[in-house]
Amino acid sequence: MSKKFTKKYEIHYYEVNSNLRCKLSSIIDFVCDVGTQQSEALGGGIDYCTKNNCAWVFYKYDIKMYRYPMFGEIISVTTEAIGFKKFYGLRKYTINDENNNVIGEALALFFLINIDKRRPMRIQDEQYHIYGVNGDVDYDISMDKIERTNDEQYYKQFSIRYSDIDSNNHVNNVKYVEWAMEAVPLDIINNYTLKRIKVVFEKETTYGDKISSTAAINVIDENNLKSYHTIKNSEGTELTLLEADWKK
Repeated sequence: MSKKFTKKYEIHYYEVNSNLRCKLSSIIDFVCDVGTQQSEALGGGIDYCTKNNCAWVFYKYDIKMYRYPMFGEIISVTTEAIGFKKFYGLRKYTINDENNNVIGEALALFFLINIDKRRPMRIQDEQYHIYGVNGDVDYDISMDKIERTNDEQYYKQFSIRYSDIDSNNHVNNVKYVEWAMEAVPLDIINNYTLKRIKVVFEKETTYGDKISSTAAINVIDENNLKSYHTIKNSEGTELTLLEADWKK
């Protein structure tokens, strides 16, 4: 049986937007952190991965927010590994407020890589035991697909800074979401709430490169719209695809 892990987070001033509402990027930071903390607590953390020359890398995630916590609130984020398949690992996350109401949910698909070769590697038997996963699942864990569009209504360009690089020597995954949101018109940012975001990380990028962030907006009705995002490197190679649902 898979093992659950819960951690509490206070929403600090530097984690909120101009309306004192927690930013999506902060939610993603919590999601990343709680998984890391569980791995450390179970003995499958950084030391284990370094010793075994492996690392878990985000491939996809799907985050749904029913309500964003406000400045000063304390939330709980619970995670569990719900399935392994060859070199893929699927995690589930639940976000609760202080009254134990579910205010957000997420799924994340990872794959295990060999650090030296930067290629996927088979999940070790020991990791099944660490996370309480009983063998490979017999169902598709690829998650919902992202809609593609060739429309590029809005465009921004960024240079990758040293501060964008994480301990795996690639760009921290939350940066891609921040770059995507920068291409969204301010009118949408100010008047709509991001209710769901799906992300696929296709390729890595490195320090010093220039990336482009494009967005296309599809108005569903007077209260709902979708945005579609593509992030490419300076050579035009697709790095990340995103799809977001917004509600007024």
